[in-house]
Amino acid sequence: MPLPFYNEDLMQIFFLKSILSIFLVAMALFAMFTMFEILGRADKRYNIERLRKIHKINGIFYIALFLLVTWFCLRFFAGAKTELSPRAAFHSIFALTIIILLGLKVSFVRVYRQFYGKVQTIGLLIALTTFIMAGLSGGYYLLVTKFGTDKTFSGTVEGKKGEAREEAAGKEGKWAVRTDADSICKGKELYDSKCYFCHDAYSTKTGVGPGHKGLLKNPVLPVSKKSATPENIANQILHPYKDMPAFSYLADNDIQSLIAFLNTL
Repeated sequence: MPLPFYNEDLMQIFFLKSILSIFLVAMALFAMFTMFEILGRADKRYNIERLRKIHKINGIFYIALFLLVTWFCLRFFAGAKTELSPRAAFHSIFALTIIILLGLKVSFVRVYRQFYGKVQTIGLLIALTTFIMAGLSGGYYLLVTKFGTDKTFSGTVEGKKGEAREEAAGKEGKWAVRTDADSICKGKELYDSKCYFCHDAYSTKTGVGPGHKGLLKNPVLPVSKKSATPENIANQILHPYKDMPAFSYLADNDIQSLIAFLNTL
């Protein structure tokens, strides 16, 4: 079952998540500042006890906001049901790293105080990892969408990568369009479970990805600008041209069913 919201809602969620990631970076910067003021100055400029309390409150808000952004990400992955793109995989690795570092920091402060001297280093690592993680997700999204104003997210960044995939779909005629009811029905089920989360089958409006209405009736595909043929659609599913995740695990029969459904739009 697809998640109960549409592409416009997804764009708003991605924009909100990206804005929240900016706040995460700001909190990480503030944590670094307070830590340097508390531990790095011989001549103290601020009330240290008050600064410690502020640092602790900032850390609590950081953890709460981090968990909220994590929930948005997990919700997307659960709904998309696809393999992670390389960028998303790196983002996930850095997020997991932050979780581990936060756990270590809290345990060193609360329980294993003999390691308290490591807390400063862990704090710096959390801040630096936050910068990288936020840049890979929120920073990238805000850049390519011009701070949320450009809705054509899938085709924003132009480039030549993917040209080597032209012939990957296989020999001529392999992906001939099926027109039987069973294939179309199965294709719709697959579309609802794999594609609906990012694409609208019944319009050409771009949400997370382009709408698919009339896909096989158009001269070219919306992002790669390759000919709108069954072969190129199959290639896009197996080896995507741009930001779309790969569905290389799908059987040929499943892809043929998806093409059969797309042909009815």
